Amino acid sequence: DLPKQYFEVTWTNQNYEACRIYQQDRMEIDGGTSIKRKLMLNPTGNARYRRLFDTDEPAVGDVMYEIDVPWTQIGTNYSWDKLEILRNKNSAKGFIRLLETRRIDGLWSLADLIEDRFWKAPDSATDDLNPYGVPYYLNYLDDDATTAGFNGQTVRFENGTTSTVVAGLDGNAQPKWKNYAATYTKIDNSFLRTFRTAVLKTNFKVPNFINDPSQVRGGKKRVYTDADNAVLLQELADAKDDNHRGKDVLGNIRMDEGGLVFINRLPVLYISQLDGITEPVQSTETKPFYCVDFEKFVPYVQDGYWMEESEPMTDRGQHTTFTIFLDGSHNNLCTNRRTAGFVIHRPITS
Repeated sequence: DLPKQYFEVTWTNQNYEACRIYQQDRMEIDGGTSIKRKLMLNPTGNARYRRLFDTDEPAVGDVMYEIDVPWTQIGTNYSWDKLEILRNKNSAKGFIRLLETRRIDGLWSLADLIEDRFWKAPDSATDDLNPYGVPYYLNYLDDDATTAGFNGQTVRFENGTTSTVVAGLDGNAQPKWKNYAATYTKIDNSFLRTFRTAVLKTNFKVPNFINDPSQVRGGKKRVYTDADNAVLLQELADAKDDNHRGKDVLGNIRMDEGGLVFINRLPVLYISQLDGITEPVQSTETKPFYCVDFEKFVPYVQDGYWMEESEPMTDRGQHTTFTIFLDGSHNNLCTNRRTAGFVIHRPITS
């Protein structure tokens, strides 16, 4: 028998968080040229207090809006030559399963691409090649702005252009189609206050006499930041209690045995794509904290077309070479920007 050998892979990212989300938290839908959902931003305003015998003036407003997100296609491939298989199958010395290495090679680049674009906005307002990453929906405050609130309205595309239109709706014209954003200068108690305020302000509840018309998914909230901020939070936890134990409450900031920090019971994960990140308009280093609620920020994949692996294919021009393609269609949909999370970042100056 040929020896079973293992090999190491020097992975690019410490956390493949986007890949985990797409494998575990995705929604699958079929059909349609794009992903569309309905949204009600404001009521018509028919409710009022009244006196006896007052007259009513019934009205019906146009309160429904449509979110429209295009599908994006992604793929990878791996190949081998028939002679490579023949030359390796009886070689006990130094044998490594050839097809497995080629497949991992192809999947690795796919994982890196998914992870990279998950933390970016598209290249431009007309870019239909790349998906809508987290910064597309959770926008920074505008240049020179520091007032916290539902003021995140400007998408900063990778090519340095901007727009207030997100998934077909203009946040400048529709104030409730904006996300919560705030700024900070250093990791201290003031930052914790800003963070906790953001958590409170983005936690909307349905009136208990109304049946929630939204789709309940059971998604979780998570916080993402760079390595510097993650370590500074660990140091802040240490400063609050030098003898803390796993998941002990430390003024609502805590740490588990693995060094993972929790704020308001939300895990803070390190994302390498956020290291040294600058916003593309002013080139300001923003060192953001993204809090994402996957109940409202939903990764969608096309039913029957996600991680679809083809049969080996050959071509008459290379008749001994075989190729397998792996493809998928997906994008990210934010159904409610007010509750999908928030971003806290360094101030941006013009």
